[in-house]
Amino acid sequence: METIVIYLVSPGIVTLTMEDHQAVSLAAQLGDATVINCHSEEEFLVALPKATVVCTWVFKQEWFAMAPKLWLVSTPAAGKDFFSVEWPAGMEHWNGSFHGEFMAETAVAMILGMTRGLLQTVTTFAADPWPRSQVDAIARPLRGSRVTICGFGSIGRWTGKLLKPFGVHIWGVSQHSGHTVPEFFDSEDALMTTDQVDELLPQTDHLLLVLPRSAETNDFLDARRLALLPSHATVTNIGRGNAIDEEALVAVLSSGKLAGACLDVTAVEPLPADSPMRKCPNLWIMPHASTFSHSYLDAYAKEFAKRLTERNQDQ
Repeated sequence: METIVIYLVSPGIVTLTMEDHQAVSLAAQLGDATVINCHSEEEFLVALPKATVVCTWVFKQEWFAMAPKLWLVSTPAAGKDFFSVEWPAGMEHWNGSFHGEFMAETAVAMILGMTRGLLQTVTTFAADPWPRSQVDAIARPLRGSRVTICGFGSIGRWTGKLLKPFGVHIWGVSQHSGHTVPEFFDSEDALMTTDQVDELLPQTDHLLLVLPRSAETNDFLDARRLALLPSHATVTNIGRGNAIDEEALVAVLSSGKLAGACLDVTAVEPLPADSPMRKCPNLWIMPHASTFSHSYLDAYAKEFAKRLTERNQDQ
């Protein structure tokens, strides 16, 4: 029988902190497991020697020696770069893959907010009590536009699925070819590969980045690629902050050669108070919060319970 020790505590962020009733629900889904929900690091370290499985936001290298029964470390985080540890031989580590339904809503809101002038009205034009002419100059229809989604995994596909009823055309970009075509695609949509991106950008109205952090994605959207986008285009990033050359982004936005950009992530987080991005026109930044939802950890628990049950059944 598994002993699952939970240490999912994020100070000040309720949606990322496991409540006792959620731990009880997880135990009910698993049936024959012992679930211990810890509210502090001290509680966690006391329970750790009993753990066969840990669910956590943080794990330190020295903790492995304190957990002789441990075979699995699981985190709700999607990024494969989340833990900075060397994994002992045979140790499994799982990331969450349930984020798409939450992040997709944020991405759609960002794109709509820029396209229809909502964000500009409450920020750029906020000093004007009735900025009709300014909104008139920038508002465009989302219907019929071309959305290029770079990083067409689970999150990218979720976003494409939510965008499709608006009548957009989608290019889903992945590193490799051969991926399954989504059921919501029509004849105007296509799967592409990253080596085709330069050809796609001049025809892109909205560029969405959902890229993981890696050496290959560093400055994926650099000054050269930014220059390939039409001046009416928007950029949205809900992946990782390393994917955009931020100095180049500020330059192109400040010169009016890009309609706007919405970022949930930045290269340095939290964004420094003196960052030029804070004063950049038509740039809107969220505090790495695109997944926030009061059902976030419920979704994680459901996915985790299913995966653990299936894994143990196969043993």
